[in-house]
Amino acid sequence: MYEIVKEIAGGLGGLMLKIFLIVMPLIMFLEWAKSQRWFGRFIDATNPVFRPIGFRPQALFPLLIGIIFGIAYGAGVLIPQSRSGDLDAKQVFLIAAFLGLCHAIIEDTLLFVAMGGHGWVIVVTRFLVALGAVFGLSKLNWPASDSPAPVKAERGA
Repeated sequence: MYEIVKEIAGGLGGLMLKIFLIVMPLIMFLEWAKSQRWFGRFIDATNPVFRPIGFRPQALFPLLIGIIFGIAYGAGVLIPQSRSGDLDAKQVFLIAAFLGLCHAIIEDTLLFVAMGGHGWVIVVTRFLVALGAVFGLSKLNWPASDSPAPVKAERGA
């Protein structure tokens, strides 16, 4: 019994170390990139890719943050931007739908590769499925898409 517990603990410890070594540099990179001009230019350069799918330029920053760094970071950018009125309900929904299918593309791929997965297959498949799904959703009849997204302010401490 002791050997089983020891093996499980060793495996979990190794996995936690791998996750830490992958996620921590990404978090540090994001904090640094936010202050760099090239990051803004990168977002502008992706506009031709995402515009035909239904995304407006204001939606690209939270979308790209979520794609690269994950849903939590994407939501951390999306919620304040939505509250400010920069994004309408349709854009918020399309971002959420895209990120539901294709979030943390770097982090998740590195974690799956560390466990033996094929990186390019994972990236390309997730990205193409998300593009197709969001393209279809963007063509739906959206009522009053000029209205701001209904995001309520949080109360509390």
